[in-house]
Amino acid sequence: MPVFGSPGVGITMKGAPTNTITLPAGAVAYPNSFPNANVAGRNTGYAGWFYAKLGRYTALQIKDPITGIWRGIGDNGNGEVYFYSDGANVRLANQSGCAVGAVVTTAGTGYTTAPTVVASAGASVWQAILGPLVSTTVSIPYGGTNYVYPPLVAIDAPPLGAGGIQATGYATLTNSVVTSITITDQGAGYNGGVPNITLVNDPRDTTGAGAYALATLVGANTIAAVICTDHGNPITSGTVPTLTFGSGSAAATVLMNWGITTYAVTTAGAGYGSSITAELTAFGPAGVASPAYTNPTSQQSLVRVRNANIWVPTNSTGGFTLATNSNAIIDGGVYEGIPTPSYAAQATPSTVGVLALTMGGFNDVSFIQPF
Repeated sequence: MPVFGSPGVGITMKGAPTNTITLPAGAVAYPNSFPNANVAGRNTGYAGWFYAKLGRYTALQIKDPITGIWRGIGDNGNGEVYFYSDGANVRLANQSGCAVGAVVTTAGTGYTTAPTVVASAGASVWQAILGPLVSTTVSIPYGGTNYVYPPLVAIDAPPLGAGGIQATGYATLTNSVVTSITITDQGAGYNGGVPNITLVNDPRDTTGAGAYALATLVGANTIAAVICTDHGNPITSGTVPTLTFGSGSAAATVLMNWGITTYAVTTAGAGYGSSITAELTAFGPAGVASPAYTNPTSQQSLVRVRNANIWVPTNSTGGFTLATNSNAIIDGGVYEGIPTPSYAAQATPSTVGVLALTMGGFNDVSFIQPF
C-alpha cells in the first residue's frame, strides 16, 4: 500500500484542481486526467497509485487485452479501492442508463467475416465475434492419480487482438482421479486452432499428478458473442434498443445497466396503510430467449444487479399517491431490464396498486485521491 509520507506531511494533489469528480450518466474519465486537461490531444490520466471512493453508479474498469472491452461493467456499490493506473488502461465509468452487453439468441450460419451490428438507439458500439468456441464436451484420456483437490483448469486464450473471449472451466474428482471437466464459458474467436487445456494443482495438493484433457471446437462460422465496445449514451425511452446485424440470420437481445429514475401511479390501490417502501425485484438476464451458447462472461455477468429502494406515499384510504418529493427514490437500483415492483406494505391491500416506472441513468460523484 502506498505511503503518504512522514508525520505532519499532507497528501499531495499532484496538480489536480480537485479530488472529487462528477460523472453524468454515460460519462467516463481516466484517473486524474485533470492535470493534462490543457495538453493538446491529451485525454488520458497520468500513471500512479490512487485511492477511490466510488459513487453508487460508478465502476472502476480495466481494458481487457483479449476481448478489447472494459471490464468492471455495472456498479461497485460505493466501493473503496486502492489501485495503480498506467494512465490509459484504467478508467472510471458511469454506465447507468446505457446498453452494456447482449445475449446471442440465434447464432446464425455461414459467416466468414463478422457482420456489422447497429443499435437502434443510444449510439452504443458493438462487435460481433465469430466462432469457433470450445465444446462443452471435454475428453480426459488420463485422469491422473492421488489428487486431493480438483486441479485448476487453464484454457489457452484466443489470439490476442482478435477480439475473442476467454473460455473457462473447472475439474471434478472421483476417488482422487479427474473424471470430468465442466466448461463454464465456451469463449469465442478461437480461430487460431484448438486451445490447450492445462491442469494446475491446487497449491495445497502435493500428490496429485498426471491428468490431462483435450478440448474440441464447435460453432465455426456462427456468431459466438456480441460485445459492447462503447456503451454510448443513456437511454430514457423505457424501451430496450434492438440490434440489427448487417448480414445473416443472427439475433441478439441487449442487456441494459438501468436504474429507476421516476415513477407514476397508474392504479392507486387501497389498504396499504401509511407510507410504504416499494422494494423492486431484480429483472435478471432472463427476459430474453435462451442464449445460443454458454457464454456468461460476455452476456450474463456484466451487470451487478441491485434492488431499488423507493418510498411510496399513501392517501387516507391506503392507496398510492404520486410522489412529488425528490427523495422518494432513495436508490434507483441497477437492472438489466424493466423490473417488476414488489411492495413491502404494512397491511394486506384490498386493491393492488400499480406503478409505471421510468428507467434511465444517474449523475454520480466519486472521490479519487492520488498518492
